[in-house]
Amino acid sequence: MTAAELLPILAGALAGLALGLLFFRGLAATSRLYVAGGVRRALPLHLLRLAAAAAGFTAAALWGGAAALLAMLAGFQLARGLVVRREKRAGAEAP
Repeated sequence: MTAAELLPILAGALAGLALGLLFFRGLAATSRLYVAGGVRRALPLHLLRLAAAAAGFTAAALWGGAAALLAMLAGFQLARGLVVRREKRAGAEAP
């Protein structure tokens, strides 16, 4: 594999990690807002999260093809695991 072939894969994985961290941290914040009864504040955040994820994955597919899209999905799923672990740890420490 050449550097030109690896660049979209690496960029996709890093973009997926960044997008995933934003998406899943936003999901945690949105969930807290819904539980607290702040539907009017949570709904725009929910829609923004979904639109950003759709735009990010669409851009990866158009720019880098299947390899970049799969790498982005891998980074996105890695971010999910990181955020879930962080939220569980924060929930266990809360009184």
